[in-house]
Amino acid sequence: MMWITFMDHTAVVGAKGVPVQLQDKIAVITGAGSGMGLAAVRTFVAEGATVYALDISQAALDRELADLPGATGIAVDIADSAAVNAAFKRVADEHGRLDVLINAAGVNTPHRQATEWLDGINHRMLDAMKAGEPFTPEFITEIPDEDFDRVMRINVYGTFYCLRAAVPLLKAAGGGAVVNFASVAGLVGLPMPTYYPASKAAVVGMTRTTAGELAPFGIRVNALAPAGINTQLMTQSGEDHVQALLALQPLKRLAEPEEIAGTLVFLASDAGAHYTGQVLSPSGGALMS
Repeated sequence: MMWITFMDHTAVVGAKGVPVQLQDKIAVITGAGSGMGLAAVRTFVAEGATVYALDISQAALDRELADLPGATGIAVDIADSAAVNAAFKRVADEHGRLDVLINAAGVNTPHRQATEWLDGINHRMLDAMKAGEPFTPEFITEIPDEDFDRVMRINVYGTFYCLRAAVPLLKAAGGGAVVNFASVAGLVGLPMPTYYPASKAAVVGMTRTTAGELAPFGIRVNALAPAGINTQLMTQSGEDHVQALLALQPLKRLAEPEEIAGTLVFLASDAGAHYTGQVLSPSGGALMS
């Protein structure tokens, strides 16, 4: 790192001479062991932040963060409020403040069996579309209580637990930024198991109401509502599934996780200082508003 001064403003620049945007920021990123969460960890460290990377898998954290001295991995099930509180207590004990929270952890389905069930329905739907035949999937009557509850506990309760634990530390910092992960599925009507769009719509509501509550403290709260992102979670069901999703988008490609990480840096940094209560949708045009 080196310092460059422009008039009254001093900027920190990285090895390539490009100013870094999160120098000396303390960040917590959930879902950090893979996908968009991991891309965010890598990008935030490159931008000068000290990152606490939370994920349910300590093995994934140890493997992926081995080359990132600016990131500390902590295994946490965000559906467990006591575990969440313990992780944020560590941040409090070591820094006394928090500048950024990225709530990236979430699930599409509650377990592997449910994923296989959904994949089967999606493949039958695609086959029917190719044959020009009608197909009406049935979701709501087939979802057991425990499946609905598990997805809500991770996607909604987990987001809430992390946000609640972060607020005192964000206030101690004199302000900060939160980005919650919603989904385009929570904003438009798509046939899928009810628990996923319901949980993501709840995250949108949580984002907007906490943005209003926390604005007087200089804390900004926004959400991202992605569509197709090139992660293992997206591609595991096969190319047909990817192409069916891309058919809904004017931009006919999946976004890369690093692209989403760049948007997170914008929202977390001074560049996004006048954004709060917003839902940005990196969806390739699947949602236009």
